[in-house]
Formats: sequence, C-alpha cells, structure tokens
Amino acid sequence: MPDSFFPTKQISFLNQWFKETSGAKMQSLGVQGGFSGAVIWRLSLHGKYFCLRRWPRAHPTIDGLLAIHGLLQHVAAAGYRVAPEPMPTLTGDTFFVNEDHLWELTPWMPGVADFGGNPSPVRLTAAMQALADFHQAAGTFAFRGAAAHIGPSAGLRDRLTLLSALQQGGLPNFRKATRSAEDSDLRELAFELLENIGSSLDRVVILLKQVVDAPLALQWVLRDVRHNHLLFTGDRVTGLLDFGAVAVDSVACDVARLLGSMINDNTEIWEAGIQAYEGMHKLSLDEHRAIAAFDEGGTLCSAANWIRWLFVEGRSFPQIHALHEQLVWLRNRLQQMSGVSHASVSPPARQQDDSSHPRRLGPIGLS
Repeated sequence: MPDSFFPTKQISFLNQWFKETSGAKMQSLGVQGGFSGAVIWRLSLHGKYFCLRRWPRAHPTIDGLLAIHGLLQHVAAAGYRVAPEPMPTLTGDTFFVNEDHLWELTPWMPGVADFGGNPSPVRLTAAMQALADFHQAAGTFAFRGAAAHIGPSAGLRDRLTLLSALQQGGLPNFRKATRSAEDSDLRELAFELLENIGSSLDRVVILLKQVVDAPLALQWVLRDVRHNHLLFTGDRVTGLLDFGAVAVDSVACDVARLLGSMINDNTEIWEAGIQAYEGMHKLSLDEHRAIAAFDEGGTLCSAANWIRWLFVEGRSFPQIHALHEQLVWLRNRLQQMSGVSHASVSPPARQQDDSSHPRRLGPIGLS
C-alpha cells in the first residue's frame, strides 16, 4: 500500500463504525465508479482494508440506498461472497448522512478490474457465472413491494420511448444542438454518433417493439454491470462492484450489458458467454429475445444520452479522457451495428450464422 496517506476529516467519520480508530490510515482514490460522482477512500485499520464511499448528493436517495444495502445483505446471507456487504454502524444502520451526502463502509474487495487488458474464454466464463450466481441469490429479494414477478420490462419500455422520440424529431434537434457547439474532438465524435444512430434507429425500434410487451421474469438486477465492475484474481472473479443502478427488471438486461462491454460483436463468443451463464441460470425464449433488444437498444440510448447531456443540456464532466474513450467505444460499436444486425430475436443456440458479417471480437472498452 502506498505511503501517501494523509489525515482528513473523513478519518473522524470512522467513529460511526469503530470505537477505536487510532492507527487508521486513509488514501483518497478520488472520483470512482464511472461518471456517477462517487468518491472513494481506501482505509487500513486493525490489519484489514475497507472502502469508504461518499455517494453523490443527487443519487441515491435514502430509500434507494436502503434498497441497495438490503440487496447486498440478502445475497450475502444466501452465500454470495463476491459482492461487498455494507458494514453496520455502531447504531445498527448501514450508512450515515453528512452534508447531504450518504456515506457507507464496506470491505475492500480483492482483485483487479483487468478483463479489458487480459480477456480470455476462461475469464469470460467466470464473469458470466458470477453474474448468474448473483441473479440466483438476488431472485428472492424484496424491498417495499418491489419483488420478483412476471411482466413487461421497464428497461425495454424506456429504451423504446427514448428511441421513438428520436424518430419523431429528437434526432434533428440533437444535430442542431451539436452543430451550434464549439468545435472539439467530442463534437466530432458526436457527429459520428448521430450518423450511426440514424443508420440503426428504425431497425432497433422494430426490434424493441417485437419484445417490449413480452412477459418476462422480473427480479432485482444490477442494470449497469460492465467488465470494469468485475475484479479478477487470476482467472477467478473475486469482486463485483457498483450497485448504484439496481432495480427490478429482467436478468436479460444484465446479460446484455455485461456481454456488450466485454466482447462487442462476435456472435460465436456471445453465444459462448450466454451458454456459460445458462450453465448456472437458464433463460427462457423471451429472455433470449430480450438480450438483443437490451443490447442494441441500450447502445443507441447510451449514445443519445451522451449527446443530450453534452450538447443539449451543456453538462460538463471532469473525466475527459474517460469520456473520450466512452464516446470512441460507442462510435465503434454503433458502426458495427449499422453494418449488420448482430442481434436476433431467436435464442443464440438456434441462430443462423451469417458468415459474411461475423460478429467481431472488437477492442474491449466501456459501455
């Protein structure tokens, strides 16, 4: 562990969890967890390592964090050891509030989020099995009336609503806002994103309409699970991170999100990933169909949202390098999608391979 520890007022917050905090060492890791604005400190105390997190003011709400912590406690009680279980404070709560921020403490999970730099079939299988194990453990969790049930997916409906709005005039408005922005590399990337959104928009809307009303098994899922949220020790998954988006939806949402971030558009490898998942958690015909809709619909929505945030709403993001990487990855993924529909409304095992347009193992990136 680096020697660059320094006392901060955050050390005093440890009194919420520990009676004795002498000898505590804390290292600020800054803003972590993508673009959410969460700030992380690594703590050494009593010979153990912990993670102190300050959630951003806007998200989650207290009820939202209670749901997140309830879910993590539930899967831990079910024997799932890969996710960090929140530690109770001395008063029995799992967080406290300071200056409108919610603060939590969890064990520091072992491993490195290095799938992007070291992908392999073994690691792909481990990632999909870790996700399937999480879904199995989370399947019986309920929070204030939100529990497993059968119904249409809210995530698919949200994607269809956003993309339909783009069809009905939103896309020209995005182009206008982008043209009026100051010249920059991000602006040039946005133009490419807009071109590729237009190329795939009608087809993906049709795909979503085919599955949006299908009755799916709904339960608590992650909704924003990506390869850089998985910690590996060797070829084993030893940590699963970032639960800020958890909600009730279809497991197909998570399968699509994780595979899309890991392997892009290689049909054969997608099928291998789904088969690894199904070795632990079987998918229905409708769930197979929903995976493609979640993946392609989500990719288009992600690109559209970034353009809206940056050029319509004028938001700023301090992680410029990460943002540039995000937009480049989206551009490359959209180019692949506009060239060929890699998604199918049939289960991958029954899918006919189009050898003229194989799904490619693209560069690993952020989704």
